Amino acid sequence: MDKKNSKQPRKVIKRGRGTYKTGKPPIITMVCRKTRKVIFSVAKTLAARLIRYKLLKHCKGQVTVYTDEYSIYRGLKNMLKVKSHKPVTHSEYIYAIDNTHVNNCENRHSLLRPALNIFRGVSKKYLELYVKFIQFRLNNGLKWSQKL
Repeated sequence: MDKKNSKQPRKVIKRGRGTYKTGKPPIITMVCRKTRKVIFSVAKTLAARLIRYKLLKHCKGQVTVYTDEYSIYRGLKNMLKVKSHKPVTHSEYIYAIDNTHVNNCENRHSLLRPALNIFRGVSKKYLELYVKFIQFRLNNGLKWSQKL
């Protein structure tokens, strides 16, 4: 076997955010700071109206929203539901200012990939079900199976 044919071709990995069409659907992660409950949601596309809808659906009363500087979060402070919007500017290497950070969401989101790896490949058709199962496990602690 010669060296030219011994290597398998490399996958071309595109930088940037995944999309439903490319096989990497975006997953929205929301965490309530008071209860520590997490909400995962698989999206076909990321848009400002989707974020607004998720806030209206999942949040009770007025809320303070902590986000990064991604453009879909612009204008959240204009919603009646949002008491204040506090973005963190990661592009300027600012990750936390006092209690303003998105570490809770990033932490929960980082647990998704290892949890999904257990299933050895998940079809995007069923991804929402797997993600909701992981959400259930995270929200119900170590004894989650007793709550079924």
